[in-house]
Amino acid sequence: MDAKIRCVKVCLTLCAGVFTVLTVRAQTVMEPAVILREGTWDGGVGTFQIPEAFGKIKPDVWPVDGWYRLTIRPDGIESVPVIEPKRQRPSFLNSIITQIERGEVASEPQQSLTPPNTSEPPNLIYLRAPGARLVPGLAATYRFKNGTATLRPKLDYRYELTMGGFPFAFTVQNGLRSKSGAAYSEGAQYTIEYDGKKYEYSLGEFGWDSTITAIADLDGDGKPDFIISVGGNNSGYEAILLSSMAKPGRNAATASLRSMGC
Repeated sequence: MDAKIRCVKVCLTLCAGVFTVLTVRAQTVMEPAVILREGTWDGGVGTFQIPEAFGKIKPDVWPVDGWYRLTIRPDGIESVPVIEPKRQRPSFLNSIITQIERGEVASEPQQSLTPPNTSEPPNLIYLRAPGARLVPGLAATYRFKNGTATLRPKLDYRYELTMGGFPFAFTVQNGLRSKSGAAYSEGAQYTIEYDGKKYEYSLGEFGWDSTITAIADLDGDGKPDFIISVGGNNSGYEAILLSSMAKPGRNAATASLRSMGC
């Protein structure tokens, strides 16, 4: 009888261990990051597209917590947590969701009054990036030789820069390249280098004319984070690349937002 009891205890212990491992693994799976902007979301021409991360979620249950408001200013990027009473929807989110719900019940496609997103750098972005720790306050932006934080980078040119004493480099290409150097797909391809490692990003997918809106350390790890807009084919694409969310090799943008023209 004692042997049977010991056997049962061992089985229960093993089962508890497996359950704990599965629970830890489930907890380490991060929600995808999302960018939202105030503007037109009614589903007509020139509107923003619902982020893929929210594509299968009803708008009325979109997350209301964890949002940061990023304001791109001449002297840097100001990061402020969006704090609302518990379970109350922030005003920017309420505006977006209201437009989406109205568009879904409309009998015919609507013609938006707001023009499609252009290459003009946005000055206000809402970011929700679970797993990343944004630092509230003003983060200084890198200043290029043109005297601004904005740059339309030359293709196939390796920029070697230093920000806050930290050296880094990046190269931009139009399309993925074969071993011979020939482009075989569209999209802005960014390769960012620091600490002897390369971080590759394929941005836009349908566009190629990219603009660096700003480079700053948003997550406080001392490494550069990029905000980039990509135009082309009458469409718009914006992306945020957080260094703390990247691994050497190929990466998806930390978060992105698309808008479609006519």
